[in-house]
Amino acid sequence: MTDLGPLNDEIDNLMGSLRAETRDIRVFFQVFASKLTSALPDAVLVVREGSLFSRRRPIRSITVRVGDDILEAEMTRDGLVCRETQVYNGLTEEIGFEAWMRVLAASLRHKARSTAEASALLRSLLT
Repeated sequence: MTDLGPLNDEIDNLMGSLRAETRDIRVFFQVFASKLTSALPDAVLVVREGSLFSRRRPIRSITVRVGDDILEAEMTRDGLVCRETQVYNGLTEEIGFEAWMRVLAASLRHKARSTAEASALLRSLLT
């Protein structure tokens, strides 16, 4: 079993920095989505804007499947829209980005308890 005490502190620090960075959520979302995709390539589906041949293709949305949840985050004109779908009952709920991050972190923490690889992935997202 892995000691997650320091990891929990890192997640709390990340949440604090997220609140400070909401002014520039579009830039943060691009960086975070890229990092999440690199860390969990088999669990993250990315949808990009623009045509296949355009030079700049920013990430429009990501879908992450972790445990019994499907987490979606989509950048719209109005800002970031996040949803959580609970697979076992099919309920989908729109949630704030901080709540979305907490669900993601909790799911990864749960997985990290059982595997060193998942723990390393969670750490890579926080650094």
